[in-house]
Amino acid sequence: MIDLRALFYGLACASRLVRLDTSGVKMMVGGARGFWASLYWAAVLVAPLYILLMLLRFNPEKHEGWRYFFVESETYILAWLIFPVLMERICTFINRRDQFLDFIIAYNWLGCLYNTMYLLVGLAQASKLITWEGASSLSVGLMFAGLVWIANLAKRTLHIPLSAAIGIVILDLFLGIMMSILSTGLLASS
Repeated sequence: MIDLRALFYGLACASRLVRLDTSGVKMMVGGARGFWASLYWAAVLVAPLYILLMLLRFNPEKHEGWRYFFVESETYILAWLIFPVLMERICTFINRRDQFLDFIIAYNWLGCLYNTMYLLVGLAQASKLITWEGASSLSVGLMFAGLVWIANLAKRTLHIPLSAAIGIVILDLFLGIMMSILSTGLLASS
């Protein structure tokens, strides 16, 4: 039977994180079980919107069908996995290993909400519900909000100074840019 407790508490507490309230982090299902549940549920809940956006952006004149979907799927999976792996090493390095799971579980759930909002903007633009300029403005605003959310989460759950939290935000932003470049490069090389 599927345990929906992690899903319920994860999303409820992520909605608190959006309001810069980290009090719900301890209510999330913790430990290794909580980590895998947060990673699984967050990626699965966001996947339908990502797939729909992939379908709307697919151009048969520019892309090979199976290659396009394979590269985009591969990038999606890597995007969910690479940050937790790097953060585990960073938390060990800065002596915050004990706080790592609280941070990464909350980060995954926050990522679920953030990516959902971001993809909804992309879908609205791809389906011509809003203009490219409107989507760009919303995306930039959402990106800055996401950076603030992640910095606040890192500062409070890892108990680190703001400068270190900003470093984690820069790492997250850098990884997002690298994933985009990787996807574009792989698709262009066909």
